[in-house]
Amino acid sequence: MKNKFLAIFISIFFFHPLLANNLNIQSSQISIDKESRSTILKGEVIATDYKNNIFKTDYAEYKKDLKFLKSTGKTTVLTSEGYFLNGENIIFDNKNGLIKSDYETTLKDLENNNIYLENFEYSIENNFFKSTGKIKVIDSNDNKYNFSQIYVDEKKREIIGTDIKAFLNQEDFKVNKDNKPRVFANTVKIENQNSEFTKSIFTLCNYRKEDKCPPWSLQASKMAHDKKKKTIYYDNAVIKIYDFPIFYLPKLSHPDPSVDRRSGFLPPSFSDSKNLGASFEVPYFWDLGRDKDITFSTKLFTSEHPLFLGEHRQAFKKSNLISNFGYTEGYKNTSGTKLEGSKYHFFSQFVKKFKNDKGADNELKVSIQKTSNKKYLKLYKINNDLVNYENDILENSLSFSHENEDLFIGLKASAYEDLTETSKNDEYEYILPDIILDKNLFSSTKYGYADLQSNLIFHNFETNKLTKFLINDIDWKYKENKYSSGLKGRLLGKLKNVNYETKNTEIYKSDTTNELFGAVGYLAQIDLFKKMRDNTSHILTPKLLFRYAPGHMRKETEKSRLNHSNIFTLDRLNTNKNFENGLSSTLGFDYEFETSDKKLDFSIAQIINEKENQNMPSSSSLNQRFSDVIGSSELEINDNIKFNYNFALDQNYQDLNYNELGASFNLNPIKFDFNYLEEKEHIGDQEYFKGKVDLTQNKYGLFSAETKRNLITDSAEYYNLSYEYTNDCLRAGLVYRREFYNDSELEPEDSLMFKITLTPFGNINSPSFN
Repeated sequence: MKNKFLAIFISIFFFHPLLANNLNIQSSQISIDKESRSTILKGEVIATDYKNNIFKTDYAEYKKDLKFLKSTGKTTVLTSEGYFLNGENIIFDNKNGLIKSDYETTLKDLENNNIYLENFEYSIENNFFKSTGKIKVIDSNDNKYNFSQIYVDEKKREIIGTDIKAFLNQEDFKVNKDNKPRVFANTVKIENQNSEFTKSIFTLCNYRKEDKCPPWSLQASKMAHDKKKKTIYYDNAVIKIYDFPIFYLPKLSHPDPSVDRRSGFLPPSFSDSKNLGASFEVPYFWDLGRDKDITFSTKLFTSEHPLFLGEHRQAFKKSNLISNFGYTEGYKNTSGTKLEGSKYHFFSQFVKKFKNDKGADNELKVSIQKTSNKKYLKLYKINNDLVNYENDILENSLSFSHENEDLFIGLKASAYEDLTETSKNDEYEYILPDIILDKNLFSSTKYGYADLQSNLIFHNFETNKLTKFLINDIDWKYKENKYSSGLKGRLLGKLKNVNYETKNTEIYKSDTTNELFGAVGYLAQIDLFKKMRDNTSHILTPKLLFRYAPGHMRKETEKSRLNHSNIFTLDRLNTNKNFENGLSSTLGFDYEFETSDKKLDFSIAQIINEKENQNMPSSSSLNQRFSDVIGSSELEINDNIKFNYNFALDQNYQDLNYNELGASFNLNPIKFDFNYLEEKEHIGDQEYFKGKVDLTQNKYGLFSAETKRNLITDSAEYYNLSYEYTNDCLRAGLVYRREFYNDSELEPEDSLMFKITLTPFGNINSPSFN
């Protein structure tokens, strides 16, 4: 009761009519020190001023003459605007309207920013903090800011600081885990939705040893981050690469790293071409919504008409549409080979995937590919998700497929254009309809399994040639029989029915024709296994296939080649419109050798026919009584050294008609990949060598050299030299390419391209969407 009376007494006593300030103080114990003329307050001290700033401590002294309340030990202050101070030895200066301390204090604002101060002074009248020294701010996203001086305005809810070093640790500001985004500036003003830096330097890059400059930085007289718009703005921006200025823009803005998609300009590109000259391209990405966008690009040439490009993408609930298009007026400087005239292309693809009521998978696909000029795509090197300038066949098609566990149905109508064909009458082919049905007839442990495949296909080509085929195939594999000797064997069967009508073709009958083919075979093999004491294992598997196909066959003109994957099958042609007849046997073996770190796989086989069959293509060697000896091998010495070798040895066992050798050596930091191919005699007429060397420089740099050389003509088809440097925030590449064309309009080219991509600004591709 006494304490309450004293608290009321002090409150009345301290009232000063000149200041118009009240200080209401409560405490568990109150005493008067006459010598120091101070009031001693102990235990649960609470002081509240006229603005409702609340001061709490366990020990304080109030000096009447100075009109201030001074705490000793831990003290908290809750300001009238809701800011919370936590420190010690805080002075409540009622005379000057200040709250201050020379000791370490933590201030927490309404945005959950924690501000760590060495000292502070708070103006009660203006609701304003200020502090100097080593100041640190940690916001709600764990971003850290260091200041030498700070001002906090409670009314405006803003922070102003000098000598700012901001370390942005929130994850959506990082493109990868190694990024260390940071901003250094002379001053900063931080508000709820905005941050503004003056004379700033920004980078996203990780730290370098010995405090070296970052791979890239962006320096500006003013940098503003609008959190609501998620956009960063710059005035007088200078982009530096390893502290060397390479680009200046008076105004610059870009989405902050937390944005996935935003309309705006994409990074520009520069290129130089012998056929078209130097060019500059600036793409613009237009975000039309969460499910659609369009990218426009203008490619400006120094000596030719510009090329206008565009790509539209849209995602529907269960489907996607993408369209790519381009237009140019063509050559500005014409010649005998460079003819005038506009050029354009339009490519589009629509894909819809859905399930029916029974859970079966369905797909509808529409493809459109059109260009006005055969050389246009190669000339301008148009390459994207839909267009590949190296592809010489254009396809326009409509297809639908339905698939469940034991049934597949495919429907397709298509038209093809051959860009290499010089005759307009022969450049188009039409396939309509093309229907495939694939059905599992039965599957049992007693009788094995059988599949039915039917194909109805109408083919119109070379203007007036027409074929209509209905082909039915039944493939059967009997259950595998295992014998006590270790021998395994199984019966194989195939029945083929070919029905066709043709017009103006030389290899087929002109009347309606029905053909029935069939073959039966028996495949036997035995696994011979041996494991050595040193844990090496050897597996030798001799194989034997007896095959008999009665009846006749038409002469096959389409090339096919024997290989290890088809030599032990009943159907060794790469067409379903014909079938090999006759009696034959295939003999061969597979061998596998394996140790703890090495592995060798080797397979070899040969077909022996009862007699020659001149209706079979010579490229397969099955027109002879003895086929080529087909071999395949893979050697893995360790994880870093690997070889593969495929060959076809002539029936005279002396000449190699096919040679393919590949080798890979990964001798960190250098890697070699080599490939040699030779085809001769009945298989083909080509011989070339391909090589690639990659040299890795620590974990950032990669040098590559690649070439392909035609050994018959002793000429190179292309050279590629490149160097790429990549770290967490920068990707730089230098590429030299030499291309050769067998074309009067397109001249052989040397191209040199230098490209720098700054993360997160340098993604040339349009942002992805769901």
